[in-house]
Amino acid sequence: MIRPSLNAALTISILALALAGCGSAPPEYYYSLNPVAAPATTSAPANLVVAVAAVTVPAVVDRPQFVLNQPDHSLTLLEQQRWAAPLKSQIPAVLAVDLARLLGTPNVTGWPQLALPNTNWTVAVGIQRFESQLDKTAVIEAVWQVVDKTNTPVQSGRNVIEEPVQGTGYAALAAAHDRALAKLAQAIAAAIPGSKVQ
Repeated sequence: MIRPSLNAALTISILALALAGCGSAPPEYYYSLNPVAAPATTSAPANLVVAVAAVTVPAVVDRPQFVLNQPDHSLTLLEQQRWAAPLKSQIPAVLAVDLARLLGTPNVTGWPQLALPNTNWTVAVGIQRFESQLDKTAVIEAVWQVVDKTNTPVQSGRNVIEEPVQGTGYAALAAAHDRALAKLAQAIAAAIPGSKVQ
């Protein structure tokens, strides 16, 4: 026979377990940016060695959560939809791979990777807008500069890229940012002296 005090304790324990189950946090989903630029059809000159320097991103998106831009200019931070790594480390890595494919050379590094000793062109990129509209568009606005070995600017530019989201959901939104970065890489690759990208 269970005494009343023990019976009450058991009841409280069961209720506590039930409440703990009801209060479990919803799952988090993680996304990454990926290179998508098409490979070059011709090889690059043997001396074409490029480094992508540290990339700046707007403070408003310099956080793990997806930040959605709403039509009324408000922002929504999504706790359960997150970038797997900071954008300021993902973007130079993706640009480096996109540039390597476009230029037809494996000699492209991306911050924080150390530049190769014989690097002759360094690309500095500042992302000024990184906007996300769910199921609509991904917008990237960036300024960039190509400098030579003596840190002298040789080319610079600004690009505003609006990439429609193909499909629905957050993975499709991340993929739209992938394509926007590939277009940015295309513009930068065309400006690097000695490249055959147009």
